[in-house]
Amino acid sequence: MLRKFGYSWQFFKRSLWLILPVAGIGMAESRLGSQRCNNLVITIEGDSGAYFLNQTDVLMLLTENGGDPLMGTRLDEVSLNDLENRVRKNRLIKKCQVYRDLKGNIVVDVEQERPFARWINTSANGEWRNTDGYYINEDGVFFPLSDSFSARTLIVSGAFFRDSGKLKTEKGKLLMDMIRFLNEDPFWKAQVAELDADKYGDIHLLTIMGDQRIEFGAAEGFASKFNKLRLFYERVLSKDWSRYSKISIKFQDQIVCE
Repeated sequence: MLRKFGYSWQFFKRSLWLILPVAGIGMAESRLGSQRCNNLVITIEGDSGAYFLNQTDVLMLLTENGGDPLMGTRLDEVSLNDLENRVRKNRLIKKCQVYRDLKGNIVVDVEQERPFARWINTSANGEWRNTDGYYINEDGVFFPLSDSFSARTLIVSGAFFRDSGKLKTEKGKLLMDMIRFLNEDPFWKAQVAELDADKYGDIHLLTIMGDQRIEFGAAEGFASKFNKLRLFYERVLSKDWSRYSKISIKFQDQIVCE
């Protein structure tokens, strides 16, 4: 009997270690739920220097332009999931997480979309028709331009970018890899002003120094093409940047200049 009582007492003590924390959490949640919203704490993450949205923009999304104010509202009456969905409706926002803290604040963590390239509508001869267009993120997803901020990124144009589905094909993935290369390589990032891809994926590049139009061809083998072009720049064009207006490296084993 004494052994049984000892086992029961040990089991009771162990149960307390489990029950008390759970009960404490439940009481804390109950008190937190009865609190009223003291403040909205909004943080916006994204690329350094990109300001597509500010805290006021996010506040307007949370409150539906002020029609559903949150300050002073009981926290247990606030649907955090609904708030997240409101914010995510803005396509300049990639991720949003909304939660409550122990001080009675509603905390909103927002991550902006990161522009990988910017598509500009052009005419048949390459002239910009207007400033309308969209950004493309690194996953090939289109998102709109911002009224308040214009990101400095690679300009792309041409019919290939009018269909987002093409960026998911093998040819599109290679093109996105090439754009990533242009964004990451210091020399070509400074040299290439615009990338144009026609409906077949054939690429033309417009350069800054020398103002050349480069007939690049398909994106396949882009790394070796750029290496070959870099050598041509260093050995030939560096002596006279305006010597040629058009350069073709469409074919792997030759460079044709005009």
